[in-house]
Amino acid sequence: MIKRKEFEKEFLTFNESGTQVWVISKVKELPPEIVTMAKNLADLDFLKFVRITEESLSASSENYPNRPKVPITHMNHDTAIGIQILYSYKYKTIDFYDINSPVKGNGSKMVDAIFKDFPKDWQPAVVMDWSNGFWDKIKEKYKDLEWIM
Repeated sequence: MIKRKEFEKEFLTFNESGTQVWVISKVKELPPEIVTMAKNLADLDFLKFVRITEESLSASSENYPNRPKVPITHMNHDTAIGIQILYSYKYKTIDFYDINSPVKGNGSKMVDAIFKDFPKDWQPAVVMDWSNGFWDKIKEKYKDLEWIM
């Protein structure tokens, strides 16, 4: 696990360059895998807001207007490009909970960012698939991973 002081240092360059990476205050340490995923998402030029809680990682091009530290990730939003995963360090799983991209190709880029340097002992899942084939293509692309169905 990475202590708060350490991961805040890792996120500092993003915060200084205009991408807000925010970890809720009650989180005192994070799994290194989640820190890596957050940094990979923050590296995408179209994502400007990243939020980490004790059980989720969210990133988006927009925040909710009245909630400046909450990225918009919900499906079918007209303008926001975003992703939310739920994670369990104990069980070493991630669940792609929400993903939205009105710009073709950015959904795949966000998933690729999550899977870049993806640990071999972790398992991805898509519990609710409303994508009309998107996740089938992703699962085929990443067939070497052990997906939870």
